[in-house]
Amino acid sequence: MSAATRGATFIGLVIAAGAAVIATAALQWHGEDLVLLAALVGLTILSEVLDFAPFPNSRVSLSAALILVAATVSGLPGVVIVVSAAVTTDFIVHPKPWYKAAFNEGALLLAAVAYMGVFEAFGTGYSNEDWPAVLAPAIIGAGLNFAVNSSLVALAIASETRSQPISVWNERFRWLLPYYVVVGVLAAVIAVAYDDWGLAGIGLVLIPLAMVWLGMKQYAGMVSALSHRLQRA
Repeated sequence: MSAATRGATFIGLVIAAGAAVIATAALQWHGEDLVLLAALVGLTILSEVLDFAPFPNSRVSLSAALILVAATVSGLPGVVIVVSAAVTTDFIVHPKPWYKAAFNEGALLLAAVAYMGVFEAFGTGYSNEDWPAVLAPAIIGAGLNFAVNSSLVALAIASETRSQPISVWNERFRWLLPYYVVVGVLAAVIAVAYDDWGLAGIGLVLIPLAMVWLGMKQYAGMVSALSHRLQRA
């Protein structure tokens, strides 16, 4: 089997897995909080519009935090709605082949399922009665979410560029891990804040979330500038 065929097969499997998650979510839909989901979708669209590209074929936004909030509060149906909003917005703002958008959807959905699996393993909810016990699964789940998503995307990029997956991951994604830990904590805080204060609670956490986004962008800018200087040296 050629490298191109293996890459196409891998992408097809991730797309098929994503479709299976969507089908499962449709069966689980039951009285979801539409107000919360509408707020998360709106913030996700804004996040995707304001994303940035530290490397070719790699874009960074804060949609991951909003997807984790949906996973914590609304389960699989909420995840599918927020992920679909993120992927659709990215597809419109940054046009790409349809299969890449479908792959992104599958990768994000599988990563969210991994995050939810950690909460299931801990048997922990998100309400204020469980705080701060929710922090441990949130941090571990965010780390696993990052590992699944970044690994799948690194494998796809490696198959397209004929590179080593580990090299791609180390270069493009490893630096994001500390930020994802923070994102996991903020996702748990947002979920609990919404449980206590509704949409106003989400608004209170938007400031630290925006600071995380700014820190990520500034760090990526410094790394990119340093890389350009080294190339010219």
